[in-house]
Amino acid sequence: MILKIIEFLKTAWYWFFTGLLLLIFFVMKGHSFSQVTYFITFLLPVVIGTSYYVNNTLIPEFLLRKKYGLFMLYGIYTIIISLYLQYLIIYLALFIFTTFQMGNQSLLTMNIGNLSLTLYILVLIKVVIEIIQKLNQKETIIKSLKHKEETTLKPHVDTVIVRYNRVNYPIHLSSILYIESLSDYIKIVTEDDEIVTKEKISKIIERLPDYFKRTHRSFIINSQKISSYNREFITLGSYQIPVSRTYKKDVITYLEQK
Repeated sequence: MILKIIEFLKTAWYWFFTGLLLLIFFVMKGHSFSQVTYFITFLLPVVIGTSYYVNNTLIPEFLLRKKYGLFMLYGIYTIIISLYLQYLIIYLALFIFTTFQMGNQSLLTMNIGNLSLTLYILVLIKVVIEIIQKLNQKETIIKSLKHKEETTLKPHVDTVIVRYNRVNYPIHLSSILYIESLSDYIKIVTEDDEIVTKEKISKIIERLPDYFKRTHRSFIINSQKISSYNREFITLGSYQIPVSRTYKKDVITYLEQK
């Protein structure tokens, strides 16, 4: 509710200052204050209504849902109705100002043409900004959902299952020191054993928690088991694992931030 109020106030201030600046601009250009005030007063609601319908209905309901045909169709209808309302206001203005001798008809038409065009340019700018914001919001929501899905898929996993001696063999993650690539096979070195299984190193790391880090094209280490490290080697108990140039920056940065 509060967010909606804030959004409403932002939109209200935007159009208030837009109307005020347009009034000042056209009056400074030598146009009649009464004419400019009349047209801003009556045209602005039409423009605001058009902008509101496009931003709150056409964009979220059709454009963002990739219903491009309906978006174009209803967009054309919106433009036609909006222009029709503008013409009604213009003809009524011409009648009023001519009847009461408040201005020259041709000059009046030129003024309203410029004002109307300016207002629609502002609507177009606001629509483009709104599209960008909504696309960014959609992207943020998608990333958030993906992150939740990923964390849900492997919450508190304490084992990894590999194929070993023709059976599925669970290995406790806390016992793994490092994993070494052997072409199409990998060797998983634990505190008590060494297990060789047919799997790519690039695949096994996708099934491991974030604290398992690739240090080399042939090695993955369990960062919770590190005894010491430098920029060239990582020591895990009695094992020394190389750190290649490709993975050095990411690994060292991660370890320094732990």
